[in-house]
Amino acid sequence: AHWCGPCQHLTPILAKHYKEVQSELHDRFDIVFLSSDENEIAFNEYFSSMPWKALPYSERDREKKLSEKLNVDGIPTLVVLSADGKVISTDGVGGIYEQNADAIRYWLNGGLKSGENYEWLGVSCQGCQMKPLIGQRYHCSACDNYNLCTKCQENGHEHELMVIPQKLTTIANLVWKGIKVDP
Repeated sequence: AHWCGPCQHLTPILAKHYKEVQSELHDRFDIVFLSSDENEIAFNEYFSSMPWKALPYSERDREKKLSEKLNVDGIPTLVVLSADGKVISTDGVGGIYEQNADAIRYWLNGGLKSGENYEWLGVSCQGCQMKPLIGQRYHCSACDNYNLCTKCQENGHEHELMVIPQKLTTIANLVWKGIKVDP
């Protein structure tokens, strides 16, 4: 909310780091502003300083339901969700203050630190046949559906490989997809 001192402090910091990693984000991560402002004029003024999306001020009922569902009990709050709606972090604010833009990169990796394992359901490694592929996933766009795990990637491949991060979402995608927020 525009009247909230801690929010006024966080917003430019979050915007700076969000813009810093914008080229890395593509469509894998977004932020949506859920306002606690008391009127639409204050909402519009505050939102004009943000480079991300917002739930329209007119959707106050949806904002309240989302806030309840995500256990928001104070502001500012930044909740990070995976594409399947699982909570990655309820302390995004702390992450931004402690890790800066690296917090966003961490969330882009599905909340996994280097060396932690992530299961790629329905994906197998063409090198060792591991199914599902676990850990970092490397993909060859020249070879149809070609994926390698980290160990097999180290053995090399004839084409350039891309690291595929775990897909994430935020409240924005849940809201825009119309996911039901009633408890």
